[in-house]
Amino acid sequence: MDVLTVIIQNTALNGMPKWYQALTLSLFTIIAIVAITMYFRIAIHASEMSEMAMRFGY
Repeated sequence: MDVLTVIIQNTALNGMPKWYQALTLSLFTIIAIVAITMYFRIAIHASEMSEMAMRFGY
């Protein structure tokens, strides 16, 4: 819990209402979890298809 307090104090969330802080941190957590999950799903799917070359980049 101390980590969340430090994060809130060092960002623009400091001074915002508690519901806004919770909503913002929840949305960030959801987006991060989805991004990490999709990365691992791509990696697992690519390893199943050995003939497919997997490249990450722009």
